[in-house]
Amino acid sequence: MAMFMHIYRVFISVLLLLVLLEVTVEQATHSPLQRICTTTFYDPKLGNIPPPLAKEDGDVINDLLECSGEIISPSCSIGSNSVTCDCYLENQTRCRVVHIDFSNRQLQGMIPPEIGNLQYLERLYLNGNNLHGYIPASFANLHNLVELSLCDNSLEGPIPPFLGRMTSLKRIYLCKNFFDQTIPPELSLLPSLEYLDLSYNFLSGKIPAELGNIKSLIGLYLVDNQLSDVLPNQLGNLVNLEELYLQSNEFSGPLPASFKSLNKLRYFNVRGNNLSKSIPDIFEQWQDLRIMNLMGNNFSAPLHGQFSKLKNLTELHISHLVGGNSSFPDLSVTELLEVLTLRNCSIADRIPFEIWNLSGLRYLDLSFNSLFGAIPEAVNNSLDYIFLKKNNLNETIPAWMNSPSYVDVSENLFRNVDISPGQTLNPDLNLFECCSNGKDEVAKRDLVDFDCKDGTQFYDRLYINCGGESVLVGGRVYEADVNPRGESTFFKSNRSNWGYSSMGNFLWASRNRYTVNDGQIHVGEAQLYSSARLSPISLKYHGFCLKSGVYDVKLHFAEISNIGSHSKAGRLFDVDIQGENVLRNFSIEKDAEGVDKGKTKEFAVPVDNNGRLEIHLYWSGKGSVLYPSVYYGPLISAITVTPGIHFMSDSRDSNVSTGVLAGISVFALLLLTTLLIGFTWSFKDIWRGDLELVELYPGGLYDYRKIKAATKKFDIANRIGEGGFGTVYKGTLTNGTAVAVKKLSRTKEGMWEFAEKSRAIAGMKHSNIVTLIGCCVGNNQLLLIYEYIGTNTLEDALFGSNDELRARLDWPTRYRICLGLAEGLAFLHEGSKQEIIHGDIKPANILLDDDLNPKIYDFGFARLYHKQRPEGTMSYTAPEVKDRPLEASADVYSFGVVTLIIVSGMKIKNPRPGGETEYLVDEAQKKDQRGNLMDLVDRNLMSYEWTEAEMILRLAIQCIDSPSIRPTMSKIVKILKKEPSIKTISIKREGV
Repeated sequence: MAMFMHIYRVFISVLLLLVLLEVTVEQATHSPLQRICTTTFYDPKLGNIPPPLAKEDGDVINDLLECSGEIISPSCSIGSNSVTCDCYLENQTRCRVVHIDFSNRQLQGMIPPEIGNLQYLERLYLNGNNLHGYIPASFANLHNLVELSLCDNSLEGPIPPFLGRMTSLKRIYLCKNFFDQTIPPELSLLPSLEYLDLSYNFLSGKIPAELGNIKSLIGLYLVDNQLSDVLPNQLGNLVNLEELYLQSNEFSGPLPASFKSLNKLRYFNVRGNNLSKSIPDIFEQWQDLRIMNLMGNNFSAPLHGQFSKLKNLTELHISHLVGGNSSFPDLSVTELLEVLTLRNCSIADRIPFEIWNLSGLRYLDLSFNSLFGAIPEAVNNSLDYIFLKKNNLNETIPAWMNSPSYVDVSENLFRNVDISPGQTLNPDLNLFECCSNGKDEVAKRDLVDFDCKDGTQFYDRLYINCGGESVLVGGRVYEADVNPRGESTFFKSNRSNWGYSSMGNFLWASRNRYTVNDGQIHVGEAQLYSSARLSPISLKYHGFCLKSGVYDVKLHFAEISNIGSHSKAGRLFDVDIQGENVLRNFSIEKDAEGVDKGKTKEFAVPVDNNGRLEIHLYWSGKGSVLYPSVYYGPLISAITVTPGIHFMSDSRDSNVSTGVLAGISVFALLLLTTLLIGFTWSFKDIWRGDLELVELYPGGLYDYRKIKAATKKFDIANRIGEGGFGTVYKGTLTNGTAVAVKKLSRTKEGMWEFAEKSRAIAGMKHSNIVTLIGCCVGNNQLLLIYEYIGTNTLEDALFGSNDELRARLDWPTRYRICLGLAEGLAFLHEGSKQEIIHGDIKPANILLDDDLNPKIYDFGFARLYHKQRPEGTMSYTAPEVKDRPLEASADVYSFGVVTLIIVSGMKIKNPRPGGETEYLVDEAQKKDQRGNLMDLVDRNLMSYEWTEAEMILRLAIQCIDSPSIRPTMSKIVKILKKEPSIKTISIKREGV
């Protein structure tokens, strides 16, 4: 018995100890210190539980996160961010916050003024949020602050001078906000400042000369503001400066001679200003310089030997020198050179042999000079891009120039092209007007019939829908211009009456794209502005075989919202017509007073007897290229060329007599009448309404009158939605079956859709596809009868006003919706009789039943494999579909977009302060590149499975990649089902 009591006492003691430990751990876990501090420095000799966090510090963190100090919710958790606390500062009595990193977590509101209570704070990172308002005056109390990063918010007002009193500051990053007025000279009082980044704001006025007193400065970034006047000589005192970025401002005058002292510079960029006079010989001591960009200024020729000692130079960019001729600069020591741009620099010289043999050179742009002589027959380099457009180069184009990826030798004086018989000619070798030997079949590839049928000009108008399909606008047919290439391309139309010559690579953009179709204009001539062609450097449109006379040339422009350069400098380019400048530093956005707004510029242009019209759009280096633009350079939506009011055409210049013209007119009229009669005969029954019963597939016999009765004569009260080409009504058949009836419009497109549906999707059965149960034609109406699922779409669930419905979208439900959508698409692509492509997958076309299971609906754009091109909603549509037949991979892209929406709870387009628009696809790709893709997960989710979320986001990123990278829908289904044999496929970024 004694032994039993002893064991009992030991057991009770252990149990009490465990309870005590559990309480202690729970208290520690839920204390402000453990909830807020991700890293804590304290003396472990004091025990396992550190001292408490100072209340004023905890209050500030909660204010920043907009959370209550007593409530712990997912949106209040620190997550992937960090807060570092130090308990040594107050002798282990309590802990203080010394480091805050709340980057890219969508913080809202203003920075709380209580932040000044963090008297020990050393580093503060709030970049990449939605903060607005001013920098609080309480910042002046942060005497220990070393690094301040507030970039990429919507902060405004002047940059506060009191920052100059925060003498511990070494790094200040205030870029990508709305700060205005001038740079406060008080910043020069910071004795240890190393980096100052004020880029992409609205700062104006001069650079304070006092900044030259900050001898510790290593990096100075003032990109894309409205700073003006001359560059102060005092900047030459910044002898420790390694990076100086001053591009896209309005600086004028010469480069200061004092810059010669900046002998530690590695990066120097003054592109896109108004700097003038000769480029001074100040670079002799810049031995560490790697990248120099002087493009887009008004420097005068000639170039001298300024670069002869820059042995570490990897990139050199100069363009648009004015004045006399230049010799080719001495670049003999630049053996590390990779990128060389000397465009439009008035160079009248031979290309030095050593340039062709720079082993690391991959990009060479010497276009628009007066270069002459031959190109070596053998070279040793790694060139991918060679742009020699519009020079006087002669002799023969050597065979090796057929190998680099992109070569433009157009508009030169070469004799011929040295290509072996039978050798495949590089399609991106631009030979337009390259060569004088017309007998050379290779050289003639990019030529047109310049003689225009033995000297006869027969065109007097020209309509081009730049970057888009053929469209009918105002009774005029605008010809298609959908060729996707543009790095080094000459394209001529089917009739050889026009063509374009494009040159350039987007060096400072995320990818290359030369046609866009994301226009959002919906009024007027909207079809002309839904697409555009663009180029990073040069885009020339040529009209051929035009009658002589004066023409009205209309150039149609519209800045497209999701590709535009909506920064302070914006997209700027020049336009020349017939060699005369008509627009200089033209900004579409400024001229049209906003994005997605059409703007037409009209010019009277003479065309002489050669029948040639040349419209040249050209980027000289002005404007923004980095933030937040995706594509810079010239952009044009359409071209209209019509005879001017004084246009004269002599009938004697035509070989077609009046009698012949009359005969042609009569024949055309007879042909049109015959076609009209045939069409009417073929469809008379439908148009007369005589067919009230049509059996389109077995079991699909429906009576139009019964369907009409089921919908109560298509009562507006029964209308439940709009779809492609028609309206949807709810109806109840006589047997009590609820149906959804889509009433198609009586258009050619409606007829086509009706026929396509009948053949492609009739009677398909799948749990994730809305079944088409019947079709009928009658009383001039085309009707499709679907099973009735309900009216709730995925769009409604995510973004509608029904809070109860949205609350049901927990993580398991969202995952199930993604899987069901994938299974439905996989069935369409591979499980039905024929491969069917939906073509318009988006949240509004995914119905949810009562259990929130997804049902793919509205095949308004479904096409059989390799049939018609799609016309789907552009924001969800794969970018390549405008340039090639619709393929299954387009649905995969749309699935990836919808998956991003489901996981993030964000719309495809989200407005940001300042009138800008954030595009979910672009944001996802940026986050993926930065390694914080998981920040996309909807913060309204109370909980979710981390590994599932990471897997599905990685999968979505792969789905929106290029077509060759995208997985099939069947593989996606296997991944989402976590089948062991394929669980790890395609869920990691390439190279990781």
